[in-house]
Amino acid sequence: MIPEPQPASKLTVFVGADERRGKRPLYEVVLGVLRECGVAGATVTKGVMGYGFKRRIHSDLNEITMENLPLVVEAVGEGEEIARAAERVAEMLGEHGLVEVRPTTLVARAPAGGGGHESHA
Repeated sequence: MIPEPQPASKLTVFVGADERRGKRPLYEVVLGVLRECGVAGATVTKGVMGYGFKRRIHSDLNEITMENLPLVVEAVGEGEEIARAAERVAEMLGEHGLVEVRPTTLVARAPAGGGGHESHA
């Protein structure tokens, strides 16, 4: 039986792979904030090419443009927890990333406590 679709929010955070907060990579700090805010799970995806505010191309196609490749952190959850997490992440990032929140619909969800993909970081 397919579960009833449920409204949710999707948080997407764009950062550069070389960006840091102190000695830690920025994407790791973002994941920590998401966990602290109670977001059930998140995924970091490495981009192979992109550009940002300064319109400089970053690519893994050659060594010259290989620095600061784009990373995307995505999380889906209940509206309030995603909004709280997005606000904290945006404050922390300042001008070093982009934070996007949009409404979405959950059609299937892994049960809490098992059944889904679990990272062992």
